Amino acid sequence: MKRRTLLVCVSGPDGAGKSSLAGRVATSLRGHGYAVATPYCYGCVICRRLPERLRSRYTASPAPRRSFTSAAGTLVGRLHGWLDAAELAVRLAQATARARLTGRGRPSAVVTDRGPLDALVKFDPVPHSALAAVLTRLSRFCHVTLLLDAEPEVLAERDGVFAIGPLADLRDRYRRWASRPPDADVVDAAAPPATVAAEAMRRVLARQRTPESTAEPPGDSADGRKHVVISTFDDLHNPHYRGGGALLVYKVARRLAETHRVTVITVAAHGGSETRDGVRYRRIPLGWAGPRFGQLLYHAVLPLMARRLSHDLWLESFTPPFSTSFLPLYSRSRVVGLAQSLSGAAMSRKYHLPFFLVERFGLRFYEDVVVLNEADGATVRRHSPRTVTHLIPNGIERPPVRPERIGDGDYIAFLGRVDVWTKGLDLLLAAHAGGSPPMPLLLAGAGAPGEEAKLVGLLSATGAEARWIGEVTGSDKHRFLEGCAFTVLPSRGEAFGIVALESMAYGKPVVHFDLPTLRWMDGGGNVPVPAFDVDALARQLCALARDEERRRRLGRLAYEAAQWFSWERTAGQYLTLVQRLLDAPGPPRSTAEATPREAEREEAAS
Repeated sequence: MKRRTLLVCVSGPDGAGKSSLAGRVATSLRGHGYAVATPYCYGCVICRRLPERLRSRYTASPAPRRSFTSAAGTLVGRLHGWLDAAELAVRLAQATARARLTGRGRPSAVVTDRGPLDALVKFDPVPHSALAAVLTRLSRFCHVTLLLDAEPEVLAERDGVFAIGPLADLRDRYRRWASRPPDADVVDAAAPPATVAAEAMRRVLARQRTPESTAEPPGDSADGRKHVVISTFDDLHNPHYRGGGALLVYKVARRLAETHRVTVITVAAHGGSETRDGVRYRRIPLGWAGPRFGQLLYHAVLPLMARRLSHDLWLESFTPPFSTSFLPLYSRSRVVGLAQSLSGAAMSRKYHLPFFLVERFGLRFYEDVVVLNEADGATVRRHSPRTVTHLIPNGIERPPVRPERIGDGDYIAFLGRVDVWTKGLDLLLAAHAGGSPPMPLLLAGAGAPGEEAKLVGLLSATGAEARWIGEVTGSDKHRFLEGCAFTVLPSRGEAFGIVALESMAYGKPVVHFDLPTLRWMDGGGNVPVPAFDVDALARQLCALARDEERRRRLGRLAYEAAQWFSWERTAGQYLTLVQRLLDAPGPPRSTAEATPREAEREEAAS
């Protein structure tokens, strides 16, 4: 069991002596053997860059308040509050990671000068608003909140800037919001500094010796079942993605719920929770931030949830742009990485930022990682030799297939998320326009509005006989795949390509770039093309469109290969892995310590 990182937040009005007390508490904790990080958790980029005369318009400062809550909630004020909350979450997560890394096995602590309680007072949001809920949740991550309190006259004398009236108003707001953090400890700031520090340390150490009041003790539930948490940014209800990873989590969670308590942590526009098919879904309200900024906020918030949500095993589905959220540093139990996408290298090429370095560093903290293909398994072991990789491919629902439709069809099909660069739609349209195959190209799928606009522009510019038909689901998807001659997967990067497996199940050949992560299809009716070679792709599209007999032969191979994959088999493999890890008596052995037979079994493909 991992030691928790003690999080102490020192809060209070101006003039209460927060900085001085935070320094004394940090020094005392170091004297008790703690590795201590001391971030300054107040203010965002707006607060640091804007002059005071502008900044005060959007904050609940001691000056006459003109914040968004008192001025009908302006858009600028709301954005400022959310930005402040996001930076606060990131700073707390960074400080916790720094304390644990420097501790090297010693107990660790984070002592903040200001914290979530100060943010609540600063913005003074509507009590039942989303911003108030997020800041309240952040405040509950603090194990100890020390609220320095004194009479306004004492605060005004010490501060020397604000008058007694504004400081009295500020003190009232602190008292009002102090009920949000669990058991905020009020400390008399009027006492001598040494007395204040001694009283604060007494309360910190007393709280450290008692169980956390806001977290359930880990272990079996009342009905004897272990608690498994699965975290995934994507979800079947996500309007931007809804990819193979979301479907995998849905299938695996339902199977695990037969014998375990299962909670799925995901993202939605307005948050909330529900129980469906025996699985509890908790949605973080980050959908408003969009797919890209939302993923960054998700990486910042997820470690805090791993600290507070009791669990026996955590399955972390890796999320772009750098895959890992470093959950093993925060969880008290075992964390298994789900490499649905090792996105660091691809995101680095796309955005010209070193995301791959963060991914490589983060992989070193995982003792177990599930991969979808051997290429990703080799990547994980290369960057983290002690990590045990478990190869479990995705599954599929086998559709009813008419034999005469295998390899038969009237058009070339692309099915997937509309993401022009990642999915290689620009390369596909260039190849189709350049080769002019005797079949039209139909593209099915949906994406972010900006990506859909890019696709429409490309279709107009290339002049190819291609058409985008939008998203297809249910029976429309069945007819779309059944009616195509073959499918094409022009992605610049794929972890597995579940669309390819779906096409194979209909007896349709798959043309794709020869990526290491897609070589699980080799010999299964696939047609690999040298990576990103548009001319070679154009030649294969033309050749396959003109050769019906070849399509039928490859289609039969694809159909036979797809029979080895099923969601029942995939979910069963996850269930076996989860049970084995939960039953393990001690810490897991590394790959180097496993016997050759065990290592072979860990890395064997389905």
